[in-house]
Amino acid sequence: MRLNMAAGFLGTFGLAAVSTCTVLVARYEDVSHPSRVIAILLVLIAVHGMRYLRLWLSREVLLNLAFLSYSLLTLLWTENVKTAIETLPAFTTFTLILILFSALTAYHDLRALLCGMFTGFVAGAGWYSITTGFPLAYPEAFSYNTIAGMYLFGIFVTLVCGAYFRLTILPIAIAVILLALLAATTSIKTNLGVALGLVASGILYFKFSLNHALRNTIVVAAIGSAVVYGVMSNQILTDRVQDGFHRISTGVAVLTNREEDSGAVGLGARENWKNEGLKGWAANPVFGYGVEGFRSDYGITSHSTPIDLLYNSGLIGFTLFYGILASIAWRLLTARDAQRRNLRARVVIFLIAYSFMSLSGNIYYEFLLAIFVAVSSGMVLRLERAAVSGTKHAERSASTVGISLSEAR
Repeated sequence: MRLNMAAGFLGTFGLAAVSTCTVLVARYEDVSHPSRVIAILLVLIAVHGMRYLRLWLSREVLLNLAFLSYSLLTLLWTENVKTAIETLPAFTTFTLILILFSALTAYHDLRALLCGMFTGFVAGAGWYSITTGFPLAYPEAFSYNTIAGMYLFGIFVTLVCGAYFRLTILPIAIAVILLALLAATTSIKTNLGVALGLVASGILYFKFSLNHALRNTIVVAAIGSAVVYGVMSNQILTDRVQDGFHRISTGVAVLTNREEDSGAVGLGARENWKNEGLKGWAANPVFGYGVEGFRSDYGITSHSTPIDLLYNSGLIGFTLFYGILASIAWRLLTARDAQRRNLRARVVIFLIAYSFMSLSGNIYYEFLLAIFVAVSSGMVLRLERAAVSGTKHAERSASTVGISLSEAR
């Protein structure tokens, strides 16, 4: 029995680690033709199927399948089918990642899953640092938003592991380091998203957040001081982090006035894309113009998920995609397990962060978002059901004892 349990743990751990590392590397490597990534994901899903002959079609998975199906349907009236077809593999990859990690979260050992995900993140992020030299050096054609998304995902995995295993010092230490690396990327929308998420989580879970902060003030201060000292002792790191915080301090103005790899993306350009997108959507509000309709008409995306979705897929696509995030919010709102408030408080941080980031970037085929959706929704539901089952079992046990005592009298 112990041997079987150990084999199961190692199997889940390895599958989670390989899956996470594969998605992470695919995210920061060139995935313009992700056929190899799709093939690997299908193999990983098949490996899961060898152990559990079923998949978990959660509400979020069904919404995403509906979104993908509708995107395929819009090809019937898409003008530039060639451009649309080039984007569909990314949609498909997102769906496969969501299906894979939903199944892992629903059926596998959560301890092994989380440990494997953290190991996969360390391997993928470590490989990036080894091959590029970041953060000690900026690689050529540095994609700051992509790498910021990688560290954002790392913070998510770290904090969820800490909440599930009820650890404090180690997760805080790792999260502080990752926050420093996130600042070094100078991605404004990601850093601001995390800040807004932290504030929102603190407000929504005020009592828990206050108690948690008071208990760990000394630990956070000590770890933060150590990280600051380490950064300040290296001039390159100091410059990177200072540059990051300088950009963050300028807020939304910097977010809308910086250079992208595709060219100048300033406030005027973004405002124009928003106006054109809304004008086009008003002319076709329900169905939209098809996959990559905005890119086909203007030569570039709107750099905004809401605008792109409304223009490309109308209210139908917009509702289906944002329905996925709303579904997670509903799970958090209706959860009642008091023992897992720490986990839900952490999920809120990243739900707010991704929602904010969507305003100034296209995230509807963001690979790491798919993992977040699958793991956060799956864990909240699974742990909630476990708590309810435990309560009912305790009530049945108490009822049985009461009957026995009554009969004894």
